[in-house]
Amino acid sequence: MDVVDGKIKLTWKTSLLTRTLDYEISKCVGCSLCLPCPWEAITLGPVQETASGRIEGAPLVNVDPDICTFCGLCDSSCIYGAFEAKYEAEGAVNEFLRIQGTHEIDEEKCAPCLLCAKVCPTDSLEVEVKVDHKKALVTYKGEEHAEGTIKVDEDKCSYCGLCEILCPEAIKIFWTEEVKPPDFRPAVGIRVDEDYCDYCGLCQDICPDDAIEVRCTEASAREIKQPTITGKLTHIDETCVKCGLCAIVCPYEALKVEKPFTGEVKIPHLEKCDPTGCNNCFNICPVDAIYPTGTADKIAILDHCVYCGACEHSCPYDVLDVQREGYLLDELEREREWERARKLFFDAVIGKEPPPSGLFEREISVEPVQRLQVKTSTQKSWDSEDGERSRAMMSAQRVREMLKKNPRLHLQFERGNTKKVAEEIKNSQEVSQEE
Repeated sequence: MDVVDGKIKLTWKTSLLTRTLDYEISKCVGCSLCLPCPWEAITLGPVQETASGRIEGAPLVNVDPDICTFCGLCDSSCIYGAFEAKYEAEGAVNEFLRIQGTHEIDEEKCAPCLLCAKVCPTDSLEVEVKVDHKKALVTYKGEEHAEGTIKVDEDKCSYCGLCEILCPEAIKIFWTEEVKPPDFRPAVGIRVDEDYCDYCGLCQDICPDDAIEVRCTEASAREIKQPTITGKLTHIDETCVKCGLCAIVCPYEALKVEKPFTGEVKIPHLEKCDPTGCNNCFNICPVDAIYPTGTADKIAILDHCVYCGACEHSCPYDVLDVQREGYLLDELEREREWERARKLFFDAVIGKEPPPSGLFEREISVEPVQRLQVKTSTQKSWDSEDGERSRAMMSAQRVREMLKKNPRLHLQFERGNTKKVAEEIKNSQEVSQEE
């Protein structure tokens, strides 16, 4: 076992096969997805201490190299990519069933805009947006003059950012560095400078939330062209945990996400929760799905929770109970017999009991056995001087000489015609006795 660049590397090597298991400390969130290890090679580390800030940079799970069999089950269940199991040998297989959600982008519906990339808790979305500048779309035939009103309803605004890209002189969005629950607004406000606004209405036309209302009461002769929105939204599958937050906030319904797990987070001991003095669950949640309400409810869990269990293990008072009900598999094109055993592990991850083995307990009664009295033989010992050994050796020698002299008899012996051979031996013995 070695530690290299923040990775704990375990290696098992023979002349024919090399197995490796890499555990990347920075990607682990201290959840419970790998804990059903059938060999109990994985145990929890200082999750509570890390969540409270008392410890930094420590492994949140421990892997015992003396017990680990490098089966890769931890890799196939970890949705954060903290584990990577590999086999190196001729014909080695490195593709296996794993628990993994899905993420799809409908490019026809996607504007694109800035919203999903700004709210993604794992920075797994990158977006490039181009909008025609307002100055290139509004052409005056003479004097530039316009009067009117413009209003922005910030309760409706999702801060997609299109209006600011269209007209940066008149519209300013105040972006935040951290996007927090429960509303996940990436900005704290929007301002319109009416000294630069000519009430053309283009920002109203491209707003997906109907949050902008423009009224032009007077304007000189002008030509207004509709803006074109181009760009590309890129999804980084390696870091995405398929929480679905991007799909929830998308104003165009352009994203479809299936989460890796379905389940429920229960709060059986709310009376023990102290969200003002303890922030463990808020700090450790990798997708910011839990937050303090400031009300009698104390805490709330949002719909994009992935049910990993990190919050449950970070809580020092057992306030939370994460229950997983089902999982989504990344299926392989070809079915392998040994993948059925992997599914048993996946069932254990969601708390299912293993199926009955077919063995059952039963009482068996056996009658006592009476020992037989074996009489001692009065025959001479095989190895004694007057025993059977010497006579048997003489008979075998005569048979050997007979087969050597008679090729036909030898052939019958090889073919297994023992009856013919026995007759010849019997006849030869009778002749020798007469002589």
